[in-house]
Amino acid sequence: MRLAPAFALRHGINPYPLPDGGPLSTWIYGPVGIIANLPATFATSAKNALQVADAINLLILLTPLAVIFFGSAELRARGPVASWIAFTLSVLLIPRVDLSMQCADHSAIACGLLSCWCLARRPTPRGMWIIGAAAVCALAVWAKQIAVFLPVTELGFLLISGKRREAGCFFAWFAVFNLLAIAVFVPAFGFANLQFNLITIPARLGWAEFIPRVALRWKSLIAQIGVPMVGLSFCWFSGLWPNRRDENGRFFQLCALVFVTMLPMGLLAFFKVGGDTNLLHSWDYLMPASLLAWLARDHVGSAALTRLFIVAACVLMLRGGDLAVLPGRPYTQPFDSAAQLTARYPHSVWFPQNPVITFYADQRLWDSEDGLSTRWLAGYRVNETDFRHHLPPNLLAIVYPSVNTFPFAIQLLPEFSRKIRWPYWVVYTRPLGDMPVP
Repeated sequence: MRLAPAFALRHGINPYPLPDGGPLSTWIYGPVGIIANLPATFATSAKNALQVADAINLLILLTPLAVIFFGSAELRARGPVASWIAFTLSVLLIPRVDLSMQCADHSAIACGLLSCWCLARRPTPRGMWIIGAAAVCALAVWAKQIAVFLPVTELGFLLISGKRREAGCFFAWFAVFNLLAIAVFVPAFGFANLQFNLITIPARLGWAEFIPRVALRWKSLIAQIGVPMVGLSFCWFSGLWPNRRDENGRFFQLCALVFVTMLPMGLLAFFKVGGDTNLLHSWDYLMPASLLAWLARDHVGSAALTRLFIVAACVLMLRGGDLAVLPGRPYTQPFDSAAQLTARYPHSVWFPQNPVITFYADQRLWDSEDGLSTRWLAGYRVNETDFRHHLPPNLLAIVYPSVNTFPFAIQLLPEFSRKIRWPYWVVYTRPLGDMPVP
C-alpha cells in the first residue's frame, strides 16, 4: 500500500484524490516519500518492487546515521573503529518495525537529522551549511506534517545560541525552499487535492481509546519516551550535559531540544485513530545524538571500555531474539502464489492490501483498503458507484493475507461471503462463485 502512490505518480494518476476521485490510497502525507519510492516502480514484478522499496527504506534509515558518525571529526579522532561502533549500535537501536515497514516518517526523520547535523557544524551566515540545513528541513516538512515543528525548534536553538544572523539566514532560505516546493507540488497535484489529503482528512480523524492504545504499545512508550526522559534528567542534574563548544555537544543539545518540542505532537498523533509509535520522532533524534556525545568524549581508560562493553552487551541482548530468527532468504513466496492467482483470473481479483500485485497483472491501480478505511474514519462515506469504478471490472474475488483478522472491505461488499484458503492468502468469493479451491 505504501508503494501504490509512487506507481500512481509515475503513470499519471494523482496520488492525492479528491472525495469523489480515485483510486484511493493510503497516502495522507507529503510527496517526498512518494518521490523516494519512484525507483521501485521500474521493477519487473511486485515482489521485486517490494525488495527495491525495502532497499530504499534501509538507505533512508541508515544514510543520515552514516553521515553523522563517519562525518564527525571528533569521533574519527578516537580511531577508525569508533565510527563503526557508533554506527553499528545505532542500527541495532532502530525500532524493529522501522526496518520492516516503510512509512513517510522515515524520510522526515532522515531529512530532519541531516538538518540538525548541518546546524551543528558551526554554520556561518550565507554559508553552505545554513543553506543545506534549510533545504533538508524543508524536505522534512514536505515528507510528514508533524515535522513542521522542526524549523521552529532549529530557529529557537540558533537564537538561544546567540546566532541571530544565522537564524535570519536559515529562516530566509527555509522560506525560499518552501516556495520552490509549493511551485512544484501545487501545479503537479492541485491545491485542493493537497489540502484535502494533507490537512482535512488528518484533522477529521478521531481519537483512539487511551488505555487500549497504551496497553498495546507500553513497551515502546517506555523505551522511546520513559528511558530517554530519565537519561536526559540524569545528564542535566549530574553535570554530564554536553556543552556547545564541541560539535557533538551542539548536535546533542539541538536534538535534545527537538526531542522535547516534538514529543507532545508525536503523542497527540499517536493517540489518533490509526496512529502508532512511528509518529514518535523524538527517539530517532535523541538516539544518534546521545551515542555521538558519549563516544566522542568517553574514550580513555579501562572504565570507558567497560562501559562500552556493557552497553553493547545490553543492545545485543535486546536484539538477540530478532537476530536469531532472521530468515535465510527473502520472504517472497506469497507473491509467487498471488501471481499464479492473478494469471488465472486477470482483471477479476482485488487485493485490498496489496495493490501493486494487481498492478502488474492488470496494469491498473485499484483502491487500497487503507485509503477506504481512512476516509471512512474521517467521516467521508464512500459512494458505491465511485468505489466500484476503481475495482476490477470482472470482480470475482477479494484476497487478503491469511494473517488478516479484519477484512474491512468485506463490509462494503458483503456478497463476497464464501472463504477459500489459498497458499498464504484467504480468497473471498460469492457463495456461487466460480473460484476453484487450489
